[in-house]
Order: sequence, then C-alpha cells, then structure tokens
Amino acid sequence: MRILTLLILTCIMTLSSCDGRDRKYKTNAEILTENKLLESFTEEIKFIPETYTEIKTDTILSNGFKVKMIYHSLENDFVLESRKMKNDSIAKIHHKNFEAELLVFKDDIIINKSLISKKLFYEFENPTFWASAVMQFIWIDHDASNNDILYLNTSFCIPNTEECKDFIIKIDENGGIQIEKIDILSNTI
Repeated sequence: MRILTLLILTCIMTLSSCDGRDRKYKTNAEILTENKLLESFTEEIKFIPETYTEIKTDTILSNGFKVKMIYHSLENDFVLESRKMKNDSIAKIHHKNFEAELLVFKDDIIINKSLISKKLFYEFENPTFWASAVMQFIWIDHDASNNDILYLNTSFCIPNTEECKDFIIKIDENGGIQIEKIDILSNTI
C-alpha cells in the first residue's frame, strides 16, 4: 500500500511541475528555435505543376507520317529551387521534370517507338545545366517536315531564368533518330 501511495504522489508531483511556466513569456518563434523546429515551420514547399499533368496528341500529316505523343510530368523526378522570401522564410519549389512517349508511323507502319527525356540530350550540354533544366515543350515542326523526315522541336529551360537550350529531333522514314542543337545566337541579326 505504501508503494502505491508513493507512486501516486510521485506522479502527481511530476505532472504538476510540467505546467509550462517557463514558456509563458516566450514567443512561439523562440520556443520553436529552442526545439530546432523553426526552419520546418517557416519553410514553404511547392510543386510545379501541383498535380500530375499529361498532354496527349495524335497528329496525321499529309506526307504519310502519323505521330502519337504523350507528354507528361514525372512525379518523383524534379528540380529543386530554393528562394528566400520577404518574411525570412524559405520557399522550396520542386519543378517536375517531363518526358514524352513517342510513337511514329509512316504509311501506317510503326517506325519508331521512343521515350524523349533530358537523358537523351546529355551529350549536348554540361551536367550542371541538366541538373537544373526541365523539358518545357515538344512539338512537331509541320513546316520543316517532308516526305522523308519528320521534324520535332524541343526546349529545355532552367526555371525562372532565361537560360534555355533548343533541339531538333529528326526521324527519318526508317525510324532513325538524329538530334541537332539549335544555336539561336547564330540566327539572330
């Protein structure tokens, strides 16, 4: 009986001494700083795009080419951008990478089935650019395409900068792919 009484008294004394008096005159920021939690509460996390994004196109050209393309965001592959905001909080923006699944027909025969992503273009630029770049677009160049070659254009940009790299993807009538980097400065007058 004495042990039980002693145990109950110990619990009462322990619990009554934890009333938070030492925190009464501290701000929330001070309490969070003490517990090393302030950074996690002042951090804003965004995803661009916020949800899964997919664009399907089905194009038939008069030269015998037919293109089915599924351009979509990758949920677990992104470029991280950190910015300090006005209120000293940190915004972590996750720009999702994109890729395009491509199915090309010539005269109703499949000639090319491929995946277009930034991995395909690594040889054209330095690794630091690719670590920060996101595929912006991929589209068919109707004007340049002819009976023998289908021309696609794509662009990769570093988010919130002017730094972009453009490429031409040529697919011949046998399904062979050739990639060329577009040098925009040489075309500017």
